[in-house]
Amino acid sequence: MTTTPEQGSQRQHREDALERGEVFQDAEGRQTTDPRTAMENADSENDRNEERLRQGDVGPGIPEE
Repeated sequence: MTTTPEQGSQRQHREDALERGEVFQDAEGRQTTDPRTAMENADSENDRNEERLRQGDVGPGIPEE
């Protein structure tokens, strides 16, 4: 897959915005510029992770005991 200069520039701009704190991204890749939405995304992700742990789910590459 070939990346055009424009796509590379857009990717760099997104990465720069993340580093400057202008954009927030969670572990699932959701991005937002609103800090409140970012916090809500993190909370919902945390809730899902807690539920998976209660159900006994384990992460990839971790054998169940």
